[in-house]
Amino acid sequence: MRKNRLPRRTLAALGTVFLLTAPTAAHATAPPPPTAQGLRAFQQSYGLDPTGRVDTATAQLLGAAPDSELRAAFADPSDLGPEQLAHARTVIGVGKGARIPEQGQVIALMTAMQESTFVNYTTPVDNDSLGIFQQRPSMGWGTAKQITHVPTASKSFYGLPSPTKNPGLLQIEGWESMEPGEACQAVQRSAHPGRYAQWERFARDLLEREGPTVDPID
Repeated sequence: MRKNRLPRRTLAALGTVFLLTAPTAAHATAPPPPTAQGLRAFQQSYGLDPTGRVDTATAQLLGAAPDSELRAAFADPSDLGPEQLAHARTVIGVGKGARIPEQGQVIALMTAMQESTFVNYTTPVDNDSLGIFQQRPSMGWGTAKQITHVPTASKSFYGLPSPTKNPGLLQIEGWESMEPGEACQAVQRSAHPGRYAQWERFARDLLEREGPTVDPID
């Protein structure tokens, strides 16, 4: 789970490598390129080259940035970089493939945005948390390889057949009538349950914009 931990100077000195997986081929129809203005502005604010793509240094900073900075940077789905958008589209595609209602897809998008800003962390950010949902091998969510495979991680979150026996969204009784942030927390069991709700509007806009061009992923 993302926390607000390290000052900028410390982060700049870190040498940890984050491997960001390539977009899944199952995305089918490619979306129009995002402007990534928010990501570029975020990079520039930390003295990075504003490429609009998530490299190692950007991933480190996103993982430790306070919520206020992230809300300012990602006010609109077009503020995401192409890697982030590809992972978001995978979450939507898996949901569509399993005929998860749109409300469930919104909940999944809210969760991934809060946990990782759709960065697929293959090196732990907090304890042994990995991937876009910050799932933990030590808590039974699967191996590191499984958790960092975005379609598999998405299936685990939704509660579809996957490597984990942990309850996913579909196993949460009454999730459809819960507040979306409460449903996120019911799956994630976070130490910061109130932080998911801030991304509801963003997630709904993201699904409305991207959903029609995403093919189902089985």
